[in-house]
Amino acid sequence: MSSQSSIAVQPQAFQHQPYDGDCSCPIHRNRQQDPFTAPLGLPFASHVHVESIPQQWAVDIYDRHHGYMGGSDLHNANFVHHGLYYQNNLTGAITWRYPPFSLKKLHFDADGELVPTPYTESDFDKLPPELEFQARELFKDTSPDDVEESVVLEGDKFAEANRICIGVKMANLASCSLAASQESFVDSEMCPDSVDYLVTFVRADFDGSMIKALRTKGWQCIGWSIPKQASNRDYKAIRDRYKWVFACPVETVREQARLSDWR
Repeated sequence: MSSQSSIAVQPQAFQHQPYDGDCSCPIHRNRQQDPFTAPLGLPFASHVHVESIPQQWAVDIYDRHHGYMGGSDLHNANFVHHGLYYQNNLTGAITWRYPPFSLKKLHFDADGELVPTPYTESDFDKLPPELEFQARELFKDTSPDDVEESVVLEGDKFAEANRICIGVKMANLASCSLAASQESFVDSEMCPDSVDYLVTFVRADFDGSMIKALRTKGWQCIGWSIPKQASNRDYKAIRDRYKWVFACPVETVREQARLSDWR
C-alpha cells in the first residue's frame, strides 16, 4: 500500500441534500419556515416516530434531498415507505424492500455470530487507494480464521433499507430515525415472515453518520460491493460506485441501542 493510500478521502455528508429557495417536497411545502430541529446534546428520542407514507411522498423527498439517489426511479416492489417525524413534523423517509440480489453468502463464527467476508491481501490491494485505507480500517479486527461456517441464503431472507434520507439538518436524527424505523418494520405485518436479516448499502464516500447509525444499532459491515452495471437495466451512475454492505439479524434488532440513547 503506497504512502498516499494511507490518507482517506474526507467522507461527504450523510444522505442529505439541502434545498435552495422554495422546496415543494412534503417536508417543506406550505410552510413558512423549516421544521423545528433540536440542538446537539438535547435529548429528543421521545419525540421521534415513524409512520407509513405514500410512495409519491417518498419519491419527492428523495428527489429533493437525497445526496446521490433520487426517487424518480424508485422500484415499485417495496414493503413500506416510512415517514420520519420529529415533534409530529415530517423530516425524512426510509424505504424497505427486497434487496437487488437473489443469493447472498453470510459468514459466521463459532458462536453463530455474523462476521465479515474473509478478504485476502489481494482483495484489499485491488481497491482504489482511498478505499483500501478505509477497508483496512473497517476490517482490521477480522481474520479468515474467524469464520466457522459460511451459508448461502436466498434473497427473500433479507429486507433492504433501500433509501434513507433526512430532509433537514439535525445531528443524530438519521441515527435515531433508523432505529425507530427498523424496530417498527420488523414488528409490522409489512415485514415478511421469511426475512431473517436486514441489509443496506452505503456509498463508500458517504459513510460518516450513516456508519455510526448502523454500528450503534448493532449492524455489521460484512464487506463491500464491487461496481457493476446491470446488463438488463438502464445505466445508473450509482452502480459505478463501491458500497459498504451492512447486515443485521432481525432477531437482535430489539437487543441493540435503545431509542433513549439518542440525543
